[in-house]
Amino acid sequence: MTTHADIESLLSDYAAAWAANDPDKIASYWDQSAETHFYKAEEFDDYFATMAEIKNYWAHNEGFHEAIKLGFSLVRVSPLAGGISLVITRMRWDIRFASDATNADGTGFASAGKAMGGDNHVLALVTGTADGPRFIGWSETPDAPVKYIWRLYEEQARL
Repeated sequence: MTTHADIESLLSDYAAAWAANDPDKIASYWDQSAETHFYKAEEFDDYFATMAEIKNYWAHNEGFHEAIKLGFSLVRVSPLAGGISLVITRMRWDIRFASDATNADGTGFASAGKAMGGDNHVLALVTGTADGPRFIGWSETPDAPVKYIWRLYEEQARL
């Protein structure tokens, strides 16, 4: 059975793999033998439904990002049937884009060389494997704009 501590460790290791900007290392935290996968990155309208699509996304990011920092907090784990756990967590992300970053279609990226960051919620599916817990699904969800802007205003208050 996958414990809360196992999930915390998985998220920490996954953040380190992203910081290394290494697609193979990132993929190592996924159960690639699973029959079904999904990955929904906040910056895309659709989701990736195969490991090949997901790996292509990570491969593009390798040259797209110069630096990546992920942080996870408020981790909640709910065991489901079949050894799968539903994980919900907040994710803080900070990215600096490569100065020569291009979009997936090869066109120039408007924010090349710039940095940005934000907060998301992540819903992930994790399964137990012989190598420990591994992801089989991932979905990033930013807060609704009105909620996000409200929080920014509250954080700026000086009273």
